[in-house]
Amino acid sequence: MQSFRSVFPYVGITALATIFAISCTRSADPAFLGSAVVEVKTYQTGASVAGTIAAVTKDEGDRMAAGELIAVIDTVPLCLKGRELNAAAAQLDAQISSRRADIASARSDADGLQREVNRITDLVAKGSAPSAQKDDLETKFTSAKLKLQSANQLLRSLNAQKELIAAQKAELEDQIGRCYIKAPAAGIVLTRYKNESEMAAPGQPIFDIGKFDSVQVDFFVPQTALASIRLGQTVRIRVDLLQDARKSTPQFTPAAVTWISESAEFSPKNIQTRESRNELVFKVRATAANAQGIFKRGMPVEVWR
Repeated sequence: MQSFRSVFPYVGITALATIFAISCTRSADPAFLGSAVVEVKTYQTGASVAGTIAAVTKDEGDRMAAGELIAVIDTVPLCLKGRELNAAAAQLDAQISSRRADIASARSDADGLQREVNRITDLVAKGSAPSAQKDDLETKFTSAKLKLQSANQLLRSLNAQKELIAAQKAELEDQIGRCYIKAPAAGIVLTRYKNESEMAAPGQPIFDIGKFDSVQVDFFVPQTALASIRLGQTVRIRVDLLQDARKSTPQFTPAAVTWISESAEFSPKNIQTRESRNELVFKVRATAANAQGIFKRGMPVEVWR
């Protein structure tokens, strides 16, 4: 009876031969397009306002729904600024109200003087009143009109200040709203960069979020096979170790070709095609639904027709 040591080399050689045969079979199969690695659409999500992080509701690996609250920036400084603006707006409203009363009074005075000027003009024309009295009333009337004009200009200035405060309040409300950071899409936290009580700044990410309800794979086809690939075409993605236990045959997931490169490139070392690796190839991207969560980022897969 042969020992284990004497049998083992033959077993190893047999296994290597089997793997080589399977690889060659796949490469020779006209339905086999190539190997790929699963990628997902990622979002770098952070604050658009500066401040202290008051709360972080998700950690790495946590799932989230689109629009779900995932972090909060401290809003106390902005709320205090809002109180200042409200006080300034209230003070301005009081000034506007007072100025409107002044305008009404000035308009009444001007209208009364206008009537007096009209009346004295008739009397002067008839010789019943001295012209000096008319000149005095016209001077007062002119002064009243200038006061009314000045009051109207001041009111316009106050209204402009009110519009400015309203714009500042709207901007402040927008900033407060931006303090509540929400998930841009349904997905999983890939990386968390910040913790509570740390400072956040515009442009600095707090999370990397991966959108896992759909995935994409990039594979390469030689120029000779490019004519048979079309945008919108259905291909099949196979996970290497996912098999149907009852039939012992691979399971495939349908995917749609969503992008084809317009320029050729040299064959990467990590792909398998039916043609020589030294030929120029074109990158093709296919997108597949991942509702069951079968595909993981970085998972090696095969692409078939």
